[in-house]
Amino acid sequence: MRRLIRTLLWGLAALTLLGVAAPYGVGWLLAARFDAVVAHLAVPGYLQVVRRTFDRGWFVSHATVVLRPIGPLCHAQPCPVIALASRIDHGPLAWGAASVSRMPVLAMVRTHADLTSLWPHYVFSPAPGPLTVTSRIRLDGRGRAHLSLKGMTFSVARRKPVAQVETATVSGALQFGWLARRIHGVSLDWPSFSLVRQSAGHIAWRHLHFQAHPAPGGELANSRFTADSITLDNGHGHATRLSHLKLATRRPAPGTTAVSLHIGKLVLPDSTQGTVTLHARQHGLHPLAWAALPDRWRRLGGWSGGALDAPELYHDILPGLLPPGSQVQVGRFELATRDGAIRAGAHIQVPQDFKPPRDAAAALSQLQAQLRLSLPRPILRRLLGRTLGATAGAPPEAAIDARVQALVARDLIVPSDDGQRYRMRLVLGDGRMRINGRNRPQWRALVGQFVAAAQGL
Repeated sequence: MRRLIRTLLWGLAALTLLGVAAPYGVGWLLAARFDAVVAHLAVPGYLQVVRRTFDRGWFVSHATVVLRPIGPLCHAQPCPVIALASRIDHGPLAWGAASVSRMPVLAMVRTHADLTSLWPHYVFSPAPGPLTVTSRIRLDGRGRAHLSLKGMTFSVARRKPVAQVETATVSGALQFGWLARRIHGVSLDWPSFSLVRQSAGHIAWRHLHFQAHPAPGGELANSRFTADSITLDNGHGHATRLSHLKLATRRPAPGTTAVSLHIGKLVLPDSTQGTVTLHARQHGLHPLAWAALPDRWRRLGGWSGGALDAPELYHDILPGLLPPGSQVQVGRFELATRDGAIRAGAHIQVPQDFKPPRDAAAALSQLQAQLRLSLPRPILRRLLGRTLGATAGAPPEAAIDARVQALVARDLIVPSDDGQRYRMRLVLGDGRMRINGRNRPQWRALVGQFVAAAQGL
């Protein structure tokens, strides 16, 4: 009997230790590592940790982290902020967690974030639900998180209606090492999304999926992105549609990323359509700078709005896209259309002493680059017709013929395949340019002509 009572007392003491004393120690450990973990959320030049608090309790702690997008991710001052509010139930039993774990854990964490705070000047009706992340951290420090953003339909207004949004539920998973502060894998599924602007324009996609896992160096460099369809329509007859998109990246060497892209069907605003294949490598580029480029390009006016002639493009944006010492190699680009295939390749090397330029010519004069381009005759004529516009004095076909003959006479393009294709090879280095084997002392004037003509594209 005494032995039984002693066993019960030891069992009660163990349960007391697990259920009462251990949570206090877990809270102390979480608080001690909190600042180091949060510091890894910051991305220099893009994302800033504004504030962080950790209120440690015995069984439950509460944490708040406030982040602010900066640099190219901030489009208006003051930059908006987003708050991540977390409830942390201490292990090993995590009594108060919404989903009780069957196995001992270090902690159960539930985080909420109101994404609408990133657009403080807009009103959402009804308000979308928060992004919810539920994390389970094991005793060995490894964890798994599930994220969810509930699907719904809502309107966006700013003094007057701006857009109507319809989205399916977004779900994802994240595998991580909390103690080592490493991400071991991430996945995201977004079945459908549609944004229809009140004035004009439509953005939509279907069956978007993303997954990534770390390369040997530890970074999430091996990834795969797929989408059944993506539509970008400005509402004024200029729509780009992509179907069966597959994008993959891998890390063959430290600091180097290989990119493979296949688009089953690409439809451009001028109704050109075909299949896209791209194989490229980059070294030293910043992915977030390139991800922000489409929006910044649009704000500069795009092709027709003279973005290529905007000083901001060269002084502020280009240095972020091409950091000193970076390299880009396009081994193969092909757009297979009904009129023939557009083929291109390129190699660009940025010197270590690259300085922010003032215009396109000043930027090119600092680069080492090679470019090869081959166009089918119908596509070349179509592009030239668009650059000539309605101001050409001669009839359109005659004006295009004259422009083709002038380019051939100057060896800027070389006919091949009995005149069914035209090719160009450009070599740039040490402030000099060669096109199709000929030195071009006046190449800066050619660049100025291209920048002016590009507004017709």
